[in-house]
Amino acid sequence: MMLLQLAILVVLAEKPEATLKSACRKVAEGPKIDGKLNDPCWSEGQLIDKFPTYWEGKPSTGSTKAKLIWDDENLYFSATMTDTELKAFGTKRNDHLWNGDVFEMFFKPSVGAPAYYELQANPRSVILEIPFAKRGASFEEQAVKPPSGMTAVATLDGTLDTPGDIDGSWTVEGKIPWTFFAPTGGKPKPGDVWTFALCRYDFGPEGTQPVLTSSAPLTVGSFHRYEDYGKLTFEAAPAKPK
Repeated sequence: MMLLQLAILVVLAEKPEATLKSACRKVAEGPKIDGKLNDPCWSEGQLIDKFPTYWEGKPSTGSTKAKLIWDDENLYFSATMTDTELKAFGTKRNDHLWNGDVFEMFFKPSVGAPAYYELQANPRSVILEIPFAKRGASFEEQAVKPPSGMTAVATLDGTLDTPGDIDGSWTVEGKIPWTFFAPTGGKPKPGDVWTFALCRYDFGPEGTQPVLTSSAPLTVGSFHRYEDYGKLTFEAAPAKPK
C-alpha cells in the first residue's frame, strides 16, 4: 500500500502546471485593435502564462502570455509569443491556419450543451472563426458562414517566412463580437462561467514538428478535448469611485 501511495504521488508531482481557472474582467472601454497592447484596459486583464504540453507531461516554458477582457460589445484577446522561426499559412479568413504559427482560442459557454467555438489568428493577421454545433461537425460547412466581425492585428519582432534567420516574437490583439456567440445565448452576465482553452501551434525549422501547447490540462493531444478545459469567469467592471 505504501509503495502504491508513493507511486501515485510521483505521478501527480510529474504533471505540469496548467490554467485550471482564470478571470475575464469587464472594462469600461475596449482597446484599439492595433497589435500594440498599450491601451490602459490591458492592465486590468488577468495574465494567462501557463501553456504546457500537458498530455506529454511537458511543462510551460513561459513563452506565451495572454489576456482576455470584455465589454458590452466584444470579447477581447491578446497574446505575446516568443518565436525564433516565424511562419504563417493562409491568406484569407478560415484558411487552415494551423499549418503555420497560430494562436487559437476555444470557448464552451455550457458544459451541458454540445456547442463550442474555435477562433484563431496568425502572424499575417488572418483569422479563423468556427461555431461548432457539436464536436465532429463539418469544418467546411461552418467555414462558409458569413463573417462575424471578428478582427485581429498581429505585429512581428522578426521576419516572416524567412528560413535561417533568428526571430524574436509575435503579438496578436483582437476582438470577437458577442453576436458570434448568439447560438448559445450571446453575451455573458457577470458571474457566468464558461470553459476555455487558449492554444498555440509553434512551427520551427523545416523538417521539424510544430510544438503544440495549451493553457488547459488536456489529457490527449487534441485542442477539441473540451472535457479538460479550464474555467473562465466573467467579472463585472470595478465600481467607479464616488
